[in-house]
Amino acid sequence: MRLKKFRSTKQGMIFIPFLFVGFLNDMISSSCYTKTKEKDGYNMAHILMSRGIIDKPHIKSKLEPYIKPNMKVCFLALSYFNDQFKDQKTYEDFYSEGGEYYEKIVQQFSIYGIQSSNISWILDSKDDQKSAVKKIKEADILYFPGGAPDRFMERIIKLGIKDVIEAHQGHFIGSSAGTMIQFKNYYISKDNEYKKFTYEEGLDLLSGFFVETHYRRRVQQKNGMRKVYRAYHEPIFGLPDDGLIIVDKDEIELIYPADIIYGNQGIYYRK
Repeated sequence: MRLKKFRSTKQGMIFIPFLFVGFLNDMISSSCYTKTKEKDGYNMAHILMSRGIIDKPHIKSKLEPYIKPNMKVCFLALSYFNDQFKDQKTYEDFYSEGGEYYEKIVQQFSIYGIQSSNISWILDSKDDQKSAVKKIKEADILYFPGGAPDRFMERIIKLGIKDVIEAHQGHFIGSSAGTMIQFKNYYISKDNEYKKFTYEEGLDLLSGFFVETHYRRRVQQKNGMRKVYRAYHEPIFGLPDDGLIIVDKDEIELIYPADIIYGNQGIYYRK
């Protein structure tokens, strides 16, 4: 996917292929790759967030074309940090009816008309490969929550579901770690949970650009993005907690305050 046109509004910025707008062609054009497909008359999309904010009004208006009342959602509860839960029961309760995260997700999808009966959950303490694959294949939307991206990928591989996720013919919604793992190659900036910068391998779904989640212009984030740009020379988008990025077939839309930080020729200075 070659991104060659840039349009900026307060509501969002859209990159559209095969068109040119002056010097922005050199700044933004990139061979970006996505496995988005078309199914039952609609395009598969990647919905990238830093926080689970699909219920916020400015986000809901952008996602209503993608999230429909008759859709089935599969939530992959595999992103937790190793020390997040004191025992298996605490983990399972968190993602069960009455649990904090369960109720949050059910409430958020209810505003799109999706019932709790159409939301399935993959827990590595309850699911094996067979049951997890069945849930993924039945779903229209795969939801990847935030947490530890490296542990997330370890559990996906251990459960034997990487290939079926990559072959999924539906939407992908990710928050924080769930955004990061959608990229074939991603990076982890140094922060409170991770004491050093690392490159990691994710799902073979997106490539050709990078996203800095929880973007707050922190020095460690700037250092990480600079390192990544020098290594790859590909666009990097900053994704603050209240921003949104939608990858839909051959377009990338940035919903304010998501923004481009690096273009193909280096750091992007907005005029």
